[in-house]
Amino acid sequence: MDSKLNAILLRFPEYNKLIENQVKNNEDFESLCSDYELCINMLNSVKQETEQTHSKLAEYMEIKNELEAEILNYLKSNKWKCRDPCDVPYLIFFSNI
Repeated sequence: MDSKLNAILLRFPEYNKLIENQVKNNEDFESLCSDYELCINMLNSVKQETEQTHSKLAEYMEIKNELEAEILNYLKSNKWKCRDPCDVPYLIFFSNI
């Protein structure tokens, strides 16, 4: 079986013989099958990238939330005190950069 037919044969197994026959005798149909195989390969690639991206995104969102909670806890405690009240706007200004 030609590797460019894998996707189309898997998609339409009941037409395997007809597909194989048409690919040999019909250039337009062969081109359609090749395009379909390329499309399926790209979809699989994008799907894999998307799943990896979603996994990374979820991981970083969890880390961000944990860090924010830890920072807020630290700020609410008495551990952090300004030496000079004027330092607070300075810190806030530079934390937004």
